[in-house]
Amino acid sequence: MTDRPLNPLELAATLHWDQDGRATSRDLESKRVLDHWLQQLEHFDPIFGPEYVEAPALLSELFIEEAGHAGRMERIEEDNRFHHWGLCQHLMAESQRSVASSAVLSRDLSELAVAVAMRLDPGHYHLSWTEDLRAKAWCVHADACRRLNRRDEAAVAMGEAQKHAREGTSSAELAARIEKTEMSLSWRVDGKNWNGGACASVGAALPIAVPDDPSSHSRVS
Repeated sequence: MTDRPLNPLELAATLHWDQDGRATSRDLESKRVLDHWLQQLEHFDPIFGPEYVEAPALLSELFIEEAGHAGRMERIEEDNRFHHWGLCQHLMAESQRSVASSAVLSRDLSELAVAVAMRLDPGHYHLSWTEDLRAKAWCVHADACRRLNRRDEAAVAMGEAQKHAREGTSSAELAARIEKTEMSLSWRVDGKNWNGGACASVGAALPIAVPDDPSSHSRVS
């Protein structure tokens, strides 16, 4: 046994697996959900563990209390309880999960994820990790826009994903995700045409404008 305190997800895992890796719980659905989130963890830190647990309730609150997409965007802007790492991850997962049933819902969820990511406080989280998450959110949004043939939005989102990735941890997984999304968008080498059509430049106005606050760009050691 180790004297190191377990983080919340590690503690939860001990309730479902024994030391030999066998399931000890009869609640297979709980095990499946926990297993999913353990695999989704990126840059694990004790700060993030509780947020993965809190995220589903925040998402439910956002959708129950706000009837439309515009209201949800406004709520995220005004209520800092929704400036939440776990919620951003949850929104991205739901966006990708909803692709098969509704491309519009997938795009709305990805835009909410971007709104959350852009409002995360880099002074609370690691700055480079926050940039990784922002890049991932923009990447998911670019793909969601592509599915609706919203070319200008997809182009701008892809540019934002690349910009934030350059400020991040140089994650190989993130680089592969961006490359895969670029391929799905069928970019021309010169970056100006997409499937033969006009494409917005990276400098085009963003669909979500968030003022930058350099004073908050402190690192968490």
